[in-house]
Amino acid sequence: MNLLLDFFAIRPVFTLYGLRVLWGAYLIDQALPFVTIFTNPNISVAAAGPIIALFLRACLNAIIFRLLLEIAASVLSGRPSSPH
Repeated sequence: MNLLLDFFAIRPVFTLYGLRVLWGAYLIDQALPFVTIFTNPNISVAAAGPIIALFLRACLNAIIFRLLLEIAASVLSGRPSSPH
C-alpha cells in the first residue's frame, strides 16, 4: 500500500535497477510496431510515409522517456541534476 501511495504522491518509487528494467521494457514496447510492419509480406513503397512518421514518433517518445528516467536516476542516486 505504501508503494502505491508513494507512486501517487510523486515520491521516488523505483530503484536504479528498476529504472534499467523499465527502460528495456519501454524500448521493446517501442520496437514492436516495427516488427509487425516489417514482417508483413505486403509492404509497399506507399507505406514509407507512415513508417517514417511512426519511426520519428518512436524516437521522440524514447528521448522524452529517457530524459524522465535520467531525472529519476539522479534523484535516486542523490546527485545534483545540474553540474553547476
